[in-house]
Formats: sequence, C-alpha cells, structure tokens
Amino acid sequence: MKNIPTELLRTFVAIKDLGGFTSAGELLGRSQPAISLQIKRLEEILDTKVFLRGSSLTLTADGENVYSYAKKILALNDSLMKKLRGENVTGKVRLGIPSDLELAFLPKALKSFSKIYPNISVEVDCEISRTILQRYQQNFYDIILIMEPVNKEEKRDSRDYRIERLKWVMTPDHLISEDDEISLVSYPQGCVYRNITENLLTTNNITYKNTYTSTNLLGLISAVEAGLGLTVMARSTVPGRLRSVSKILSLPELDPVCIGLYYKENEVSAAAQRVVDFLRAGIANLEKIKL
Repeated sequence: MKNIPTELLRTFVAIKDLGGFTSAGELLGRSQPAISLQIKRLEEILDTKVFLRGSSLTLTADGENVYSYAKKILALNDSLMKKLRGENVTGKVRLGIPSDLELAFLPKALKSFSKIYPNISVEVDCEISRTILQRYQQNFYDIILIMEPVNKEEKRDSRDYRIERLKWVMTPDHLISEDDEISLVSYPQGCVYRNITENLLTTNNITYKNTYTSTNLLGLISAVEAGLGLTVMARSTVPGRLRSVSKILSLPELDPVCIGLYYKENEVSAAAQRVVDFLRAGIANLEKIKL
C-alpha cells in the first residue's frame, strides 16, 4: 500500500487555505515551482486530480475528500510532534547572524519554530560576519550563521554550509558607463563581501571608490536605490527590485562565498539543537527575497 508523505498533504492544505500556490510557498518557505512539483507528486501517488485548473483553484470531488482527511492527518501528526518535541524542550538560545541572512529567511523560520517549540526563546543579534565570529569565539553566542570564504577542503556536515554566488547589483534605472569609476556601496572593512570585491577590482585594474558603508542590508539597499552606486550581494539575498549588472558593465565574476553554520556540537543543548535543525532547513531553501 502506498504512503502519502505528510509534507505533500501540508502543501496541499496550505494552497487550499491560502488560496494560491504563491501564498503557500511563502508560508512554507518554498518556491512556486517546488510547490507545483509537490502537488504533481501528490496527484501521482493518489492517481487523481485534486484541483480543477482554471481561473481559480477549485477542488475536485476527490480533492474535497483528500482535503478533509489531510486536515485530520496533519492535526494528529502535529499534535504528536508537539507533545514529543515541543512542549518538553525549553531554554534560551543566543544566535548571531548577518542582517542579509536574517532578512532572507529568519522571520519565517522562527514563526514556524515558535509554533512547534513555544518554550524556546531565541535571542537574535545582527552584525557583520567577522564580528559575529569573534563574539562566538568568546562564547557570546550558542549558534552563529556567517558569510565566509569558501574552504576547498570543507569537511563539515553538508547541512551546515552552503556555497553562494555573489552578484553585482544596482537599481534597473541606474545609468553607468563602462568608462566610469565604480562607486561601491558596501559593508565595513572586514566583511568577506568587501574583501572579495576590492581584491577583484584591484587585480583587474578597475578604479573604484567607496561611497556608502553600512552594517545593515536595508541601509545598503536604500543607498543603492538612491543611486549612490552598486553593491555586491549573495544571490539568494538580492531583492527582486534590484538587478544583476555584471554582464551589462562587463565586470569580472566574483568569487563565491560560503554560508556557514557554527555551533559546539559536543556542548549544544536540546533547545539549541532544535534551532540548528531549523537553520539547516532555512539555508537549504533560500530563495530570492522581496523587500
């Protein structure tokens, strides 16, 4: 007998309750194509259609039955998981994270996290990665998620890091000539983005000047939108209203960076381990944010 993965049922119910694939994707932290593939897989397992495709998402007769059962199955599943994992785990977890990663996925992740683990308090502190790492080494944090150079001999659990492309970005209406001096909007000295950017420009004999510096992603985005220059961002943290300009300006390709998760594996508490699990899921499912 076939088994129906609960994640497929959860996606199906979310689409029905929220009225669309996009809204369900935002709630579950998945892209619309990923949501569509899950529904396709669900229909293949059930050997039936659950939605009438058209101007609105209307359930088929079989879809109505699946929805009714799915609500009950998920309620039992969530009740059991909450009893076994959530209510019995308590504690405070100190998390250090750069602002770009915080905005990329943390609010959604913590919203889901707090429902399952209502007795775990997560204290979030945002700074540039270098500062976060220094504080972690001084036992200021239980867990950190930072941007760092790629280690070609990486030996960590593959769930604890992710390689990201860096992109040159600016506003669509910003005009710049290939002969112009590059105006940079960047994080402070010590930021891995800035180190990669300045080293690359210097190596390629491209003149530049730093026109705006901030430790906060929203500050950088505001400066870019004000026309102060272009900046560098990890691909998954680029807002939809900005655009990549490397091809337009013939800029050299930037080295990739690593999103690295750090925690003391032998000392991690039960509460911190739950946060680690959610962060692993978060970096695995990073998509473009819309600010």
